[in-house]
Amino acid sequence: MRRGGLEPLEPFTTPTAWRLTQCLTCGCIAHYRLEYTLEKNRTGEATCRACYWRSWATSSRAMQSAYALPTPTGPEHARQHAHEHGYRYLEQLDGLSLSGDPHRVQCVYCDRISALRLGDIGFGCSCQTNPRRERQTTNVSGPRTKDLLKDSGLRVLEWWDHDRNDQSAWDTATIRATRTAHWRCPDCELEFTSRVRDMVTAARCPDCEAKRRAEWKAQYARYQITPITEVPELLAAWDDEADPATVTVARGRLRKFRCPQGHHPRVSPLTYLDSGCPVCRGNETRQQQRDQAQVDPAAYRINRELAAQWHPEKNGKIRLATVSPNSRKNIWWRDPDCGHEWQESPARRDGGQRLRCPRCRSILDSLAFHYPEIAAEWAPTNPLTAWQVRPSGQTAFTPTWVCSTNPDHTWQATLASRASGSGCPQCRETGKSKVEIEHHAAAQAVFGNAASGQPVTSDAFTRRARWLVDITADLGDGRMIAIEYDGSYWHADKIDIDTAKSLDLLAAGYLVARLREHPLPPLRIDDTRYTEIVVYATAPDPVAVMTRLKAWTTPSRTPVDARSQAISTEHPT
Repeated sequence: MRRGGLEPLEPFTTPTAWRLTQCLTCGCIAHYRLEYTLEKNRTGEATCRACYWRSWATSSRAMQSAYALPTPTGPEHARQHAHEHGYRYLEQLDGLSLSGDPHRVQCVYCDRISALRLGDIGFGCSCQTNPRRERQTTNVSGPRTKDLLKDSGLRVLEWWDHDRNDQSAWDTATIRATRTAHWRCPDCELEFTSRVRDMVTAARCPDCEAKRRAEWKAQYARYQITPITEVPELLAAWDDEADPATVTVARGRLRKFRCPQGHHPRVSPLTYLDSGCPVCRGNETRQQQRDQAQVDPAAYRINRELAAQWHPEKNGKIRLATVSPNSRKNIWWRDPDCGHEWQESPARRDGGQRLRCPRCRSILDSLAFHYPEIAAEWAPTNPLTAWQVRPSGQTAFTPTWVCSTNPDHTWQATLASRASGSGCPQCRETGKSKVEIEHHAAAQAVFGNAASGQPVTSDAFTRRARWLVDITADLGDGRMIAIEYDGSYWHADKIDIDTAKSLDLLAAGYLVARLREHPLPPLRIDDTRYTEIVVYATAPDPVAVMTRLKAWTTPSRTPVDARSQAISTEHPT
């Protein structure tokens, strides 16, 4: 932290936790994450945003020179602006606050203290950011899915270094993962490391990127002394009053060009050379949108929750079907639940905090909108309403729920737990975890019939008289398979009992399969009727696992071969 220029004022908890600090340079007190400081340390940049934005604003005004607007921002205006966007205004960090200078504010929702510019204050605190609906918890009847990198089909998969990365990293990495992985440039074969999300955003090789930048700098230097007359593409489109022989490609003000379609844009010569006519580009984009709308009429319409708030009287001739979700045109809205009316553009409504009603502070894609049956169990004693929380969101409190079957039953559970299928603990069946339910459903689909939590007794048992088996399935030919799911947390110290249970089931005539969560070690059981498959808690795939087990149990395939392959490919050891 001191390397980043900060003195911690609170004890350390986790690298991602917000921690109150004081800048050793300017004395500004604000919250930062250790993870953020480490990232800035790697680039040699101080963490304090007050110092950063103060320096940035000074440099920006110097670059603008006479065009700068050195009008001070009064504290009352800044205080009102902060209040409108969910902040308590604490202080001006400079005696005379000019454009771009930072202000110290505190979020009214999470109490986080930050040093922000007025423009950044307008976006609100990140704790109030509301992800779009495709990032919400999926339907409660099915498991949540992750955007795994291996299934993305992105070109960056060509860069993945399978030799240096573990198999577990390939199986579990998502497209937004912050973990560091090994990559190999497909052009120059350079091996390097970089974060997954950075490579997904822009796959870049350090060597190739350095060469590309050097080539561009050299090209730009040539353009600074190259007149328009020496570039045929620019000379053919030149429509400016200035003599093209006296104007260079990379210097000077905006110039007038005439494209083959008859447009007369005013752009810099270098921009026209690189990107062509901006009018033509805009027309091409609009045509692509129209073509897409003909294939999928709903592709460029606002989502159904916003559509339900369309004001039926105040939008004149504007039709809902023609409004793009990215439109910046102010539209009239009316919430059918509270009756409040206001104007705002679709693009602004579907970004940032994504409020359903700005006065009620309800949000789009809320728990109440997506899961009304779960919201019906939301206790009125909770400090927020079901319209103000996301199905997969986190809250500063653990929500209280009232059972819809028996109102005498109340309990506390997180939003993610409820949206993932959990219910009243007094009414539900006990002993079945969410992951067991998912694998049981997959077993039913693959094997045709499967039981969950089945008690099994046999005279062949030596350790216990009865075992409860996670999943049992009848293979239809007189054979039975017992499938056990071993979570890495609960089974870390249960190697002996897991081994004994497996041996008892084998002795009773069952085929036994254990799904061992990474990084649990394999059980040393040598039996042709026994197999193990490594699974990952962060990337479950129940259907694929059950399909593999179905193939393993088919008579046409010898069990010993299947077991040997499962162990050798799934366990690196």
